Amino acid sequence: MNITAKTIKEDLARCKAAYLKNEDLKALATLASALKGFVTVKLPGTDRSEVESLFREAFANVSKIARVLKYVPKGVPYLKGEEAKLFQYMAAVYKKVQQDIETESLEAMRQRKLKIDQLVIKGMKLLEDGNLLEAQRSFREAVTLHVDEEGLFPMLAMKLMDKGHYKASLEYLRGAIETSPDNARAYDLLVTAIAKLKETEPGLKLLNDVRKKTGESPLWLAASAQIKAQAGKWPEAKADAEKSLAAKPGLDMAVKALAKAKKALGE
Repeated sequence: MNITAKTIKEDLARCKAAYLKNEDLKALATLASALKGFVTVKLPGTDRSEVESLFREAFANVSKIARVLKYVPKGVPYLKGEEAKLFQYMAAVYKKVQQDIETESLEAMRQRKLKIDQLVIKGMKLLEDGNLLEAQRSFREAVTLHVDEEGLFPMLAMKLMDKGHYKASLEYLRGAIETSPDNARAYDLLVTAIAKLKETEPGLKLLNDVRKKTGESPLWLAASAQIKAQAGKWPEAKADAEKSLAAKPGLDMAVKALAKAKKALGE
């Protein structure tokens, strides 16, 4: 990139904007970028004076950042003519602040996962005590904290199913399919829950809802075929099973649904 007075001023403008938005790393990075650019070019007097004024403002701003003050309690003053040294210094401060933020992020992740575990354990105890309403409160709060814990949804569904709460399990099975549409276990659990519930409409509605996000995958079609077979909707079950097997030959759930449908239809 061609370094000019304009690009340096743009870096310093971004530095100010990042400072105002509490984006500490971005503020330090753009200030360092401006310093690096400044020492690589020779600016004319007017531009130089303007940029130096902007540097004074930028250093005053970053010197108010708590993470910077942790390492430089008195802040970092702008020293005219020392831009090369200031670049090296600010680059070092940037690395220290970056490490702090990464450590904070790791600790926040640990705390989040710990909170999920605590909520699941609490919910399971409430479930054991027969308090489904309060157990659901804990389970739902745990779900709001999930980021990449894809196994959380099917696990909660299984806990509820083990206690005979098949209808209550459906919201977690929906979450399981939406977050991991290629997880065969989630569809197996859904088919099992619907069979135990002896009501097929909730299962068909759930599948129709998640289709808007996941589309008609072979697993989705196989589960749909199974539930339609449970409902006695044999032509529809057969059609979904055949479509599933055309996309993924040998898919067990679809094979079984197709066999049931053909038998019922006398084929």
